[in-house]
Amino acid sequence: ATDRRAPACRTLRATTLPTMRKTLSAVLAAASLKVASAVHACDAEQGALCPAEAGAALGTCLKDPSKWESKMEISAACKEFMAINDACAAEIEGSCSGMAYSDDTMVCLTQWTAQDTLSAGCAAALPKKEDKEDAAVDAEKKAWREKRKKARKDAQDMMEKEKKKDEKKEKKRRRKAKKSSDDL
Repeated sequence: ATDRRAPACRTLRATTLPTMRKTLSAVLAAASLKVASAVHACDAEQGALCPAEAGAALGTCLKDPSKWESKMEISAACKEFMAINDACAAEIEGSCSGMAYSDDTMVCLTQWTAQDTLSAGCAAALPKKEDKEDAAVDAEKKAWREKRKKARKDAQDMMEKEKKKDEKKEKKRRRKAKKSSDDL
């Protein structure tokens, strides 16, 4: 059984396949790391109470203790996530491709979906965005801002004084030039 392909094909195949396998392995490893780190608020409850359920069926299972496979208290974060899934069911179905109770549910509702298309109930259920500037301002930052504002004002005042001084010099120079031209 001899390989009848051209020598170039044998060489290409011998060098390409191992490289492709290594690349594929690296891509799969990176993808599995990303998947492992992205979880939703009810992930622990899903694993313990309803491991066979996903999507909207997970919500149904989590709400009915008779369907649970073990005993566990549902966390506050999961209860909040469940409330958001209930309030935004129409938006999840329409705008988020039915991704209820998934890792992308919150991302879809808060980033991928235009906020003006959300129903009032859904918008109210979503976590409120903090005004970052207001939340970040503390006494030290406020003092720093006031100091910078004063420094800018002082610099502007100094520039205005220089400008007036330059204008006076220019007027003097013109008068002197005019006087010397009149003397001629």
